Amino acid sequence: MNSTRYRVQHKFWLDLKKEEEDRLDEWLHSLKRGRQFVSTLRDALRLFFDLKDGKTEVLLELFPFVSEQRQLQQQLARLETLIQQSAPQPLVSGPKPLTSLPKALPRPIEGDDDDLLVIGRDTTTDSSLNFLNSMMNLQQ
Repeated sequence: MNSTRYRVQHKFWLDLKKEEEDRLDEWLHSLKRGRQFVSTLRDALRLFFDLKDGKTEVLLELFPFVSEQRQLQQQLARLETLIQQSAPQPLVSGPKPLTSLPKALPRPIEGDDDDLLVIGRDTTTDSSLNFLNSMMNLQQ
């Protein structure tokens, strides 16, 4: 490596009338205030060109959780195939049709309309008290 420093500067324009570029400008100003502009831009460019070349090394370096998610997705895919392989196979034929005719309902008995059933309220127990006691027993 040469002992003399060789530094270059690149400039670019953003059109603030475009919403997306205006948002980029806000992010860039925020990065400059936090003194992270240069390192973030370098990482972004490294990531861009690495992905463009079909590589993922920089992606996994900058975002290790992506590798964990990829492993999780692979495990889920394996589980799905295991479930599909162990699932019972569907029946080849459907249910068989009934061969016998339905039985006729019995005829009502004539003159059976005289009985009247009256159902009244049972006041011998307090249902709300029973409910509250049951809830209290669940907590214990």
